[in-house]
Amino acid sequence: MMSSSLKLTEIVSKKLGGGKVTSPRSSAPCPRGHFAAYTRDGRRFFIPIAYLGSDTFRELLNMAEEEFGAPGGRPIVLPCSGDRLDQILHAFRTGAKKKAAGRIVGKIWLNG
Repeated sequence: MMSSSLKLTEIVSKKLGGGKVTSPRSSAPCPRGHFAAYTRDGRRFFIPIAYLGSDTFRELLNMAEEEFGAPGGRPIVLPCSGDRLDQILHAFRTGAKKKAAGRIVGKIWLNG
């Protein structure tokens, strides 16, 4: 368990450019155990770090890096609308099967 937590921390650190993400768009602090990300339409989300263990979120972050490049010193921007990310997060919160959440991510490029 400890090694998987360490791996998730490394993934977040890499994706967040060292874990120091600040944005003039919002002054609300990111809750502990979450990372902040924006959607194409500028909505800010606090996503639980535990979700990074899922194939769905890893793929979403890979898609973001392909489209927008590595975040470096800027916030993560996900390649979908806020409404679509709401659907993905809802699927995770309600315990929807991984395939269902994956189908939603697959539709991002078509409907994002």
